Amino acid sequence: MAQNNNIFLDFETNLIQNMQALNILKSNKEYILKNINTPFRKWLYSDSTSVKGKSMVPFSIINSSVNTKSGNVVFPKLHVSINKSRNTFSSKYNLYEINSNNHPLANDCTTLLKCLSKKVPLSKNNTLLGQTKTNIMEDLFFEDSNYLDYITSLLFSLNLIEKYTKKARYDSVKITDAGKEFIKYTSAKKMTLLRQAGITVASNTLRQKLAENGEMIATLLQMNNVSLENTSISLDFFSEEKLESMLSTTKTIDLESYYTEIFKAFGLDRAEYVKYFAEKAPAVENLETAYEDNKLFLAIYMFDIENMFDDHFVVPFSYYFMSLAPKYQSSFNCESTIIEMLLAQQNKRMCETLNYNVPVSISPTGLKLN
Repeated sequence: MAQNNNIFLDFETNLIQNMQALNILKSNKEYILKNINTPFRKWLYSDSTSVKGKSMVPFSIINSSVNTKSGNVVFPKLHVSINKSRNTFSSKYNLYEINSNNHPLANDCTTLLKCLSKKVPLSKNNTLLGQTKTNIMEDLFFEDSNYLDYITSLLFSLNLIEKYTKKARYDSVKITDAGKEFIKYTSAKKMTLLRQAGITVASNTLRQKLAENGEMIATLLQMNNVSLENTSISLDFFSEEKLESMLSTTKTIDLESYYTEIFKAFGLDRAEYVKYFAEKAPAVENLETAYEDNKLFLAIYMFDIENMFDDHFVVPFSYYFMSLAPKYQSSFNCESTIIEMLLAQQNKRMCETLNYNVPVSISPTGLKLN
């Protein structure tokens, strides 16, 4: 479905103006454009587009202006062509009507499985490598390495691909017999299996990351005189059952209440830490200074839990599965997003961007996946 590009001019103009204002180098500009789905996703779900003087969410505008059948959702695909010699780029936006019988996630997983009919190089982190990765991305709905890494993890979770460990520099990966059968399934059946795999991957990842931070959080609780006896730390917040219930509801879920319950399990009052962070964080120049304040240090770790939930559950089920529509705390900040992307490339972060613009609620889009 071709789309009038007017609604996307706001995003593209904002991106170009901020790259110019920040004097982005040619190599960094290319990095941003190759990872353009990061700012595009944030823009898509944020109050960022003005319609008759009123701030609106682009995703809502797109889906309210097109008549769709029940169980369908309209979703934009962004393609960017980079001209390295001229240091320019061109973009193309198309709208697609998505449903369980015609879903890009199912199509892309099928494409990937067919590419793995022969062994291809695999990193120690179970992600594809080099030119193989680049070539496959060109055929996907989201031409993005994070997306390719994600669907690779789904295929591993379903045992549709398997890893071969060698003494060589790299391991390799290849389709399994189950993967060959998966290719024959209907799109709807594929989506049912992928949805469950997505829940499993999100639950396992979130519980693992919370466990990894457990010792540090426990230390910070003690440093802040919070009795560990008053805590009831549980990984059930990220259980498959809990995540399934969030995806199955037909109502909007208030995530701030969910975050508050997580804080409460640690013996903490979330409202108190939100207020303290808002007062202290803007005056802090770097993370090293932030860590000198025990309460702020604890707040950073606790808000990171919310950020993890966004990264590993909300993002894939909103942007990739298209079954959730998140509402974020504040409007899209293109400048901050660009800076965060470049710092993340260097495995750095800065305290000025620690505003933790996490979703405050999630609503079902109406897309039926099972």
